[in-house]
Amino acid sequence: MKYKVFRSCAAMGLFFSMFSCAFSAEGGSGTAGGAKKFGSSVSSVNAAFTLATGWNLGNTLDAFVDGHAGLETETSWGMPKTTKEMIEAIKKAGFSTIRLPVSWHNHVDSNYKIDEKWMARVKEITDWALDSGLYVILNIHHDNLTEAQMKKGIAGFCLSLDSELQAKSIQYLTSVWTQVSETFKKYDSRLVFEVMNEPRRIGESNEWGFSQPSDAKEWNDLITVYEQKCLDTIRASGSENANRFVMCPEYAASPHFLDYYTLPKDSANDKLILSTHAYDPYNFCMNKGSDNTFTSEVEGSINYLFNMLSEKYTSKGIGVVMGETSASDKKNTAERVKWTKCYYKKASDAKIAVILWDNNVTVAGGGDIDSGECHGYFNRKALSWYFPEINAAIKKSYGK
Repeated sequence: MKYKVFRSCAAMGLFFSMFSCAFSAEGGSGTAGGAKKFGSSVSSVNAAFTLATGWNLGNTLDAFVDGHAGLETETSWGMPKTTKEMIEAIKKAGFSTIRLPVSWHNHVDSNYKIDEKWMARVKEITDWALDSGLYVILNIHHDNLTEAQMKKGIAGFCLSLDSELQAKSIQYLTSVWTQVSETFKKYDSRLVFEVMNEPRRIGESNEWGFSQPSDAKEWNDLITVYEQKCLDTIRASGSENANRFVMCPEYAASPHFLDYYTLPKDSANDKLILSTHAYDPYNFCMNKGSDNTFTSEVEGSINYLFNMLSEKYTSKGIGVVMGETSASDKKNTAERVKWTKCYYKKASDAKIAVILWDNNVTVAGGGDIDSGECHGYFNRKALSWYFPEINAAIKKSYGK
């Protein structure tokens, strides 16, 4: 699924940093008062909690258009070209972390070699973020394809029972992570890798979910196989990557299927973090209609989500990052502020980082109020915030 002006993230209900300072010549220099480098003994729970609150550079490096493979893809979904000033504004607003969703499949040749200019652009923005004092999450984003696309020879990966397509998927994923790992191997622990984004059965009737959650098990098992190959590739590259924190998602990054998901095995000690997404509850956050009011039912759904994640993960010593969340603009800012206060307070209590999804779309700016896809917060051209009261609620409610 792809959106030119909108995000391409989980759209079903109940979907559910201390890395710094001195780099080698290959990285940024760090900023006083910014993100600090993790010590080797820092747990995944404390690492995730340190990432705290973050912001997604949505629909930008992850954007793609069929037939286009150059640097122009960065603005192909309507976003302005990213600048250092934009990144600095994220830090100034009080966020700790920036997630950089990146699509690679339309920037590789037939041997999966990544275009040098594209890699340099990703590196440039990563350096800006680190130099601004932010933690950085870098991933593979919209490279998940349909089986039909894979059979046509399009670069990427898919979830399939076809062993040949599985082999091609593993070859693609490990090739990308080999190159990304080599480029960033000397970057210190402020940089986090996320192996995939919302892996799912693209284009299938069960793309976003299953009538029986247990039906996700065979796909989660395959996802774990893919993630194991990616993780082993990252670790084998050595240097800082041998102990870098790595995030891994379940099917569609949905907490709804966590009972049927297993993290890969890691050669590093306590360096895996669960990556999950939750635009929750769906009717309030994304569904069109009259569900625009923050009610006790909305609060109860949020409580359930974070209590579950705490019980199953953080209380058992496994760090969790909520890599994407947002409540779509329905001209209900006061109610969204209430949602934000509740959501971020519960996340903080559970020691779970929250990374806000931002596609720069608001109702006032021409977005469709009924789309569920008006997730604009930061005006990238004006370097200002559409809803400063939501920013204030994030700062006040997340206890760090």
